[in-house]
Amino acid sequence: MRSKLVDQEARDNILKDDNSILVSASAGSGKTTIMVKKMCIELDQLTDHRTIAAITFTVKATDEIKRKAQQSIKKPFVVMTNDSFIENEITRPFLKDAFGPDFSGDFSVEYGNQYKFTVATQGLEQLKSKNILGSFNDNKNNFKFKLALAIIKRSVAAQEYIKSKYATLFIDEYQDSDKDMHQFFMYLKNELNIKIFIVGDAKQAIYLWRGAVSNIFEILARESFNSYELVTNFRCHKEIENYANLFHNTRYYENQDNMVNNVILIKYPSRTFTNIPKILSNLIDENTINLNKEVTIISNVNNHAKRIVELLNSNGYDFVFIPRTPIDEGLPNGYLLKELGMFAKNTTYTIYDFMEKIGVDERPQTRVEINKIISSLKKADNLVVTKIEETISNLASYLGITVGPDEVTKFCQSVCDPQYEMAFQMMEKKHKVMTVYASKGLEFDQVISFARYYNIHNNDDVQNHYVCVTRAKEKFIMMIDTTEYHDHVLSTALTYGLSDSSRLFRYIDNEL
Repeated sequence: MRSKLVDQEARDNILKDDNSILVSASAGSGKTTIMVKKMCIELDQLTDHRTIAAITFTVKATDEIKRKAQQSIKKPFVVMTNDSFIENEITRPFLKDAFGPDFSGDFSVEYGNQYKFTVATQGLEQLKSKNILGSFNDNKNNFKFKLALAIIKRSVAAQEYIKSKYATLFIDEYQDSDKDMHQFFMYLKNELNIKIFIVGDAKQAIYLWRGAVSNIFEILARESFNSYELVTNFRCHKEIENYANLFHNTRYYENQDNMVNNVILIKYPSRTFTNIPKILSNLIDENTINLNKEVTIISNVNNHAKRIVELLNSNGYDFVFIPRTPIDEGLPNGYLLKELGMFAKNTTYTIYDFMEKIGVDERPQTRVEINKIISSLKKADNLVVTKIEETISNLASYLGITVGPDEVTKFCQSVCDPQYEMAFQMMEKKHKVMTVYASKGLEFDQVISFARYYNIHNNDDVQNHYVCVTRAKEKFIMMIDTTEYHDHVLSTALTYGLSDSSRLFRYIDNEL
C-alpha cells in the first residue's frame, strides 16, 4: 500500500480550480481518470445550454475517454480528434462565411502527394477550385489548423457558435501539438474566453519529427494557466518510477533506504548481440527474469531487433519481432485502423473484440451492422486494394468519421505486406522485441533495453529513454554497452546525494 500520494494536493486542487488549467502528467499517473472527473464537475456546474468537448489526437484516446466517461457522466458532451473538431465545428460550416461564396464546405480531405503544396495560397486555391482540402509539403506546417484559425478570425458567426456551444475544451496529449494547433487553441482561450484544460507530458514528446513543438510546455508557461503536476506512477514498481524520476522528474526523485532489485544495469561491453542468449539464460537461472511473464526487449533499430530475435530463438527461446507498421505512424485514425487490421489478420480476434476495442455502442444490431461491413476482410483473398478501400469507406461512413486516402494506403501496406504480419499477432506473444516507437502507450511486465540508444548524457534521446523505462511494470533492465550512460547515471545520482548506487539500481558486472 502506498502512503498519501506526493501529488495528492495537486489532484485535489485540479478538481476545485475554476480557471484554465495546465496539467503535466507523467507516465502512468492516471491523467485520463482525472480529466474525466474534471469533465464531470464542469458539466454539473453548467446551468445554461453550453457543453464541453474532449479533444484528442487519436481515435484510441477518444474511445478511452468515452469508455471512462460512461461510468460517471450523464449529460451529453462532445469527444473528437483534433482534426475532426476543427473540420466539423469550424471549417465545413463556416468556410463560405469566412472566404466567400466561391468556397464550399462540401469538400474532400486528401493526403496524397498530388494534393500537397508549398504556400497557403495554393491550398486555398485548390480548396476553391477543386473542393479538395490538402496539406503542406512541410509536415511542420499544419494547413488544417492555419485555415481553421483564419476562418474563426474572419467569421463572427463561427466565433459566436463556438462561444455559445462550449464552456470548456479538454485537450489531451498536448506535447504532440504543433505550432498551428497551439495558436488555434490559444485564440479560443485568449480571444473568445473559452476555458481550456490541457493535459500532456513533455517527457513523452517523441513525435517531434512530424511537427510537434519541442518546448511547447515552456511556451504554455507564458500563458495564463494554473499549472499542476501529476507524478505518481500507478503502472510501474516504485523503484522503476524513482529511476525514471532521477533523470526526467528530479523534483520527485527520492533516495531509497534499501537495496534496489527491480532496476538492473548489466555491463555489456560488446557492440554485437551475440551474448544476449547467455545473459538472458543467467537472468532466468537467477530468478531475475520470469519467463512465465511478459518479457519485452526494446531495440530501436529494426535490424538490431531482428538479429536479437534470430539469436534468441536459435538458442531455444520463442521471441518475435513486432514491427512498427505504417498505421502506427501517428495517423488520425491509426488506432481504429490497427484494430481493423487485427480483425482482418488475427484469426482469434473477433467482432466482439473489435467492438470493445474501438468503444462503439455494443448493442446487437450495431454489432451486426459493423460485422456486415468488415467481415469480408477475414478472408485473405479480399485483402486487396479495391476491397479494402470499399470496406473502409463503408465503415467510416457508418461511424461518421473521415479516413483519408493516405490512411487507406498505409492500411493496405500494413495488412498486405508480409513483413508486418507479426504486428497483428503480438497480443498472443509474451516474449517480444520492438522499438520504443512501437512500444509507446503499451506496458509490459519486464523490459530490457540497451544504453547505446539513449545519449542522455548529451541531453539527446531523453523522451525515448523516459518512454522506454516507464513501459516496465515490474522489472527494468538496461544493458550497459556504452560507458557514457553508466557514468551519467552515477554522476547524476551523486548530484542528488546518492553515493551508494545499490539504492538506485542493481549492477551486474558481466564476465562474458
